Amino acid sequence: MNGNVPGPILVVNPADDEVFGIVAEVLVDRGASSTAELQRQLRRRYDRAVVHARELSSEPFVIWYVYRDGLWVNSRRDLDRRSPDPPAPNRPSPPDGP
Repeated sequence: MNGNVPGPILVVNPADDEVFGIVAEVLVDRGASSTAELQRQLRRRYDRAVVHARELSSEPFVIWYVYRDGLWVNSRRDLDRRSPDPPAPNRPSPPDGP
């Protein structure tokens, strides 16, 4: 993008794929000025990549959703955070008192 106009804010999915996020940012920095152009360039390396603009009329900035796998997927970090502790093995409860 040029130095006078800020580029889009990229919301990259999966969020924990740092390489994918960097590739998307670099492509925008090097001139991908539309969602279609960014998607076309990303698909050279990520064949299922999809880019959509968030279109809310009251927002003063541009946000693009960039999906590596063509749709929203949970990141590994999200799955780790959501996973409950594994159930404890069935053991008899300790007796009350000392």
